[in-house]
Amino acid sequence: MKTLFKSAVLLLVFMMLFSFTACSQSAEPPASEEPPASGGETPEEPAEELPAVALVLNGPVSDMGWNASGYSGLVKIEENFGAEISYTESVAQSDMEDVLRNYAVAGFELIFAHGSQFQDAVINTSSQFPDTTFVIVNGNADGYDNIVCVQVADEEQGFLMGAFAALMTETGTVGVIGGAEIPPITNAVKGFQVGVEYIDSSVEVLSAMTGSFDDITAAKETALAFIDNGADYIAAIANQAGLGPLEATAEKGVYSIGANTDQFELAPTSVVTSVVKDVSMAYNFAYQTYIEGGFSQSIYRIGTKEGLIFFSPYHDFEDHVPQDVRDRMAEVIAELEAGNITIL
Repeated sequence: MKTLFKSAVLLLVFMMLFSFTACSQSAEPPASEEPPASGGETPEEPAEELPAVALVLNGPVSDMGWNASGYSGLVKIEENFGAEISYTESVAQSDMEDVLRNYAVAGFELIFAHGSQFQDAVINTSSQFPDTTFVIVNGNADGYDNIVCVQVADEEQGFLMGAFAALMTETGTVGVIGGAEIPPITNAVKGFQVGVEYIDSSVEVLSAMTGSFDDITAAKETALAFIDNGADYIAAIANQAGLGPLEATAEKGVYSIGANTDQFELAPTSVVTSVVKDVSMAYNFAYQTYIEGGFSQSIYRIGTKEGLIFFSPYHDFEDHVPQDVRDRMAEVIAELEAGNITIL
């Protein structure tokens, strides 16, 4: 009876979800379209007891950046644990509470909100569903019984990008571009500036916030302006909008440092390396903690030391990056992991 009831509820709610997400949601993995099978090789009882997981994102999973990293984390939960999953992408701020509420009504026990911009919506929704656990990635909500925040040490990502840029620049000028002015982005931009200064305080840092995760053109124009002012290494921490600076550096023959995922394939003539944030580790951590008995605190913070933030391969730029730069970056990473560097 419990399986039939859950199936009926899921069908009703997903009909509600479809009417407002049809334009923004790509095809979901098969596991998100129907409840776990009750026959075959999977015993009915264990499948039913395994907590179902939902994810809401403010951008497309195809952005090769922040939202793609969240989707990757969700898929790894499915692969590693066999959990039922579902997601909704490109959720506008005005729709956030509705999407969260619909997933809670559908019976998803663990709901991930991918980004601090979901925090108010989660707080407003969570009190209505005390048996549902909400996880805000990069959130800062403390003191709520059913809200947990897993924070990525974004300042460490920016710091490593800035340190590498300072070691590699030949013009003595580098640039960093942020998207929306929210703490994870402003922290990363600040980290970039600190990383440059840590290596060489004489290097000039050009910095700007575009205020958007979607405006690729604005981010590209900003990068072009930086290049005109002498920047030969540019980092963009702006989700989908970060594609603009990659285009600009490729067109102008200067260099990029990718963000969040390995972005080499997006601009193979300009992306020397990427500072990856393997957010899937945060998802695995949260799900494993949940099924093993729950969370012991409201806020967890993880970064370079835990292996969540790291450099991608150099790909076609193996011969471009000198050994002394590699050695210096290894020293910097070791110092960061040891807690000997203060960024914020």
